[in-house]
Amino acid sequence: MARFSLNEGWELKEMGLDCKMEMASHVCGLPGWHSGLSLPLDVHMPLIASGAMKDPVLSDYCDNGEWVERRSWWFRKAFDGSALDPGARVCRLTIESLDAHGDVFLNGAYLGHHASAHYPFTHDVREYLRPGENVLLVRLTSGLEYADHRDVAEVGFNVSAMRTSAGVMRGDLRRAVVRKPTYVYGWDWCPRIGTVAIAKGAYIDETGLASVRGVGVSASLDGPDAALDVEVEVELLDILATHDADVEVSLSFGGAVVASARLDDVLLRSGLNYVRLSLKVRGARLWWPNGMGPQDLYEVKARVVCEGAVSDYPTFKYGIRTVALDVGRAGGGARDFRLVVNGVAAFCKGGNWIPADSVYARVTPEKYAALISEAVEANFNMLRIWGGGIYERDEFYDECDARGILIWQDMMFCCAAYPDHIEAFYDLVSKEVDYQTKRLRNRACLALLCGNNENHWIYGDRGLDFKEERQYGLKVSNVMMPEYVRKNCPWVPYWNSSPYGGANPNSESVGDVHHWHQCMMNPDMGKRIDPAEYDKVGARFVSEYGYPGPCAKSSIERYFDGAEVDRGGRVWDLHNNTFEKYTVNAGIRKHYTDRELGLDEYILYAGMAQSLMIGYSLESFRAKAHCGGALFWMYNDCWGEVGWTIVDYYLTRKVSFYGARRAFAPRRAILRAEGGAVTACLANDSPEGLRVRLRYGYVSFDGGEGCHGEEDVAVGPYGREAVLRFGMGGLSGREGTFYVSPVAGHGSPAKPMGPLGPLGGVGQAPAFGTMLGLEPATLRLWDLRELALCPPRMRVTGVADEGADAVYVLESETYVHGAHLKAPDGARLSDNYFDMLPGESKAVRVYGGAGVRLGIGSVPVDRLG
Repeated sequence: MARFSLNEGWELKEMGLDCKMEMASHVCGLPGWHSGLSLPLDVHMPLIASGAMKDPVLSDYCDNGEWVERRSWWFRKAFDGSALDPGARVCRLTIESLDAHGDVFLNGAYLGHHASAHYPFTHDVREYLRPGENVLLVRLTSGLEYADHRDVAEVGFNVSAMRTSAGVMRGDLRRAVVRKPTYVYGWDWCPRIGTVAIAKGAYIDETGLASVRGVGVSASLDGPDAALDVEVEVELLDILATHDADVEVSLSFGGAVVASARLDDVLLRSGLNYVRLSLKVRGARLWWPNGMGPQDLYEVKARVVCEGAVSDYPTFKYGIRTVALDVGRAGGGARDFRLVVNGVAAFCKGGNWIPADSVYARVTPEKYAALISEAVEANFNMLRIWGGGIYERDEFYDECDARGILIWQDMMFCCAAYPDHIEAFYDLVSKEVDYQTKRLRNRACLALLCGNNENHWIYGDRGLDFKEERQYGLKVSNVMMPEYVRKNCPWVPYWNSSPYGGANPNSESVGDVHHWHQCMMNPDMGKRIDPAEYDKVGARFVSEYGYPGPCAKSSIERYFDGAEVDRGGRVWDLHNNTFEKYTVNAGIRKHYTDRELGLDEYILYAGMAQSLMIGYSLESFRAKAHCGGALFWMYNDCWGEVGWTIVDYYLTRKVSFYGARRAFAPRRAILRAEGGAVTACLANDSPEGLRVRLRYGYVSFDGGEGCHGEEDVAVGPYGREAVLRFGMGGLSGREGTFYVSPVAGHGSPAKPMGPLGPLGGVGQAPAFGTMLGLEPATLRLWDLRELALCPPRMRVTGVADEGADAVYVLESETYVHGAHLKAPDGARLSDNYFDMLPGESKAVRVYGGAGVRLGIGSVPVDRLG
């Protein structure tokens, strides 16, 4: 099978919405086309480049862009057909994503209408091709004009229409009946920028008598070996006769074939044939999530040889691993919700992923790579692809495969009822589900397929009259998707919705939860901004919750597009999350200061508050043995705003990036107070067990007083458990902090925990530092402003260049809150904005920072009273 790319040399022309498909030949002959364009291509891209419109993610320019949705857009591509094989049986044109309603023509012949951005348009164009110039023409619209208002009325509701703090309505009820990314009509975290796009690639596949149409691979493990079950889908294009063929599959690593199988003399019937082969892999190199082991990837090749003609399937990478969803009984009427990878229960650490641009077609492979790299740097092992966006491009999944990021893949249904009682809609969606389950099934990163985002949850409060023939979209998630998962990829776990489980969706005892109303969206502001509220969560898996914070100053200045940054103006309000509702300022007042703040101080304090809330909550979830994962909302942005993310639209880390990174460290000690004592939980994601001597106790903020003990503790590979419990000794915690810290030179077997008692002698604070990948951990029992903090004292004791990086060693004399290197926006550090114990020494790496010397600072706190 040969592939002829059509990604380059496109042209674009704007016409009125009343310029219908019947006018194709007229439009094709008109002048005034944008030229020299490449796929993926959204109409906004050449309009911005030519100066015809301003970038709608900047300032308030999105207010002036809705006209794009009310036009027809014509895409034209001329190509030379002489490079195509005239002897091919089929020349299958594939346009991977048309957003959203498209009419396709080749050399004046009408090929058909397509009504979904979520699966490809395909057509055999052999009879229309010419040896010389060929012209491919596509008419595209946003699709809203096809939304029958009767269908919208029957659907009944869409919960995602909302008014921003700038007074702008976001959302459109029609989006539930148009198969395209629903977020483009606005959400609490993004503006309305209605997309019209050929959003992925286009090509022509030439095939002969027989071709491989698909390959599905599943793995099972047997000690150090693996068995692969491979199903090869072979299409025979002779509609009348049978033919003989050989089918073969090979598995390679590092260029060498490690396993292969061949089935000779297969009798192919007309149409589709399914051929199964088995591979035995000795000493298999397993694929593991980030932090749990390596991400070894093999190459799979499949071919069919029919009457001397060879047809190769595109080579793809494959990670040998197993994944299962454990929902077994856990006691007290509850059930577990854990992803088990290669037989090991993984604690899923990460965030929710949205499309990385409001104009999603312009996301580059480099941006995908940067975002996945930053997720790895933040110690993620999972991203949840939210159901109101897109099935991402292959480059995204390639990066996740290579870097060990598990994917919770929502199907693209979100926060609305859907007309699955309409046969045409149900059939359209079935093509999408069939295609995407086949497309993604061999991805090492694919951990879970999920039917929708929040649809089951929002229906529970509405008392809808569910019937067999009328399920408001839930038939798609409850019936259609399980059928296609079983048919196309039964080895991939499936979950009906998120949140889902228990007597009502969002139960803490079964399934996953979206923890919103108890904290961040609670009408009680005190509960929104108190990190200790997250200690009360008893969920088995937290797949959404969040807390907002601002971008870096340079990012804010970029989206203000040269205008003065006015925190009381309309642009600020427009780029402020709809649900923020004064939470950021309230968090600053609770944790830091009541003073009026300039922009720099606002960014610093708001970032520190977000870091505190995200970091503390993630540790709370991780410390609970019954919790299988924590995914905060959300990881990345599609434009710049005061919002949920830890990496902003311009790929700049927020302060909160470091709070999340510390909470997700591969080895982490977590302290919590309970019953007059402090419990230390030790989390170890690595395949090696951890034995360490912990020094524990209490130290005053000035380092002058303390009481300390030592205990040998251990946690197994991939372990997470309470290892130490000690009394508070009647100390209030206002003048100091409780802590645990690894002790150098020790690693003897753990001793049983003794009874609670005195912590040890009173004396000077010991030296603290990171050992065996484990940092000291502290516990504050009071809000920062209630503590009797002393003036911070720290210094740089050493700095050296190591290759392109600079490594600083910081040492504190007192307790220091928010210790940081004064790095410019965009700098990448191994850690920043961290707390230090008195006498602690900490090394910080500045990536790419060789030859530049940075100052140090801390974050001041205005004490109450």
